Amino acid sequence: MNTNSVLSNTLKTLQDPIRIKIIEILHSEFERREFISTKEEAINGFCPMDIAKILNEENYGVSNTKLSYHLKELRENQFIHLAKDGKRHFYVLKREGFDVLSNWMKQIYSG
Repeated sequence: MNTNSVLSNTLKTLQDPIRIKIIEILHSEFERREFISTKEEAINGFCPMDIAKILNEENYGVSNTKLSYHLKELRENQFIHLAKDGKRHFYVLKREGFDVLSNWMKQIYSG
């Protein structure tokens, strides 16, 4: 996939307010988690139930099906990754999706 396609997919992924909020949750809402992983790779992650609870507390009205769709989109575009701890799944922020956007912005501003 060429750079323009990757950038275009990145921007499309970020156009949805629910996905933006999910990213914000994964970045800074640690104290609101009920389920905390003991595995190193998932220690900063959120299980889908915690994400759904926070979204619904903030009146986003997200069903489990809709949340799954948004998490899939974020995963496919390298914004988050899935870490497993037993039967639980935890979503953790991933740098690659942000790097695409950051590198493009640096190119635009530098020249």
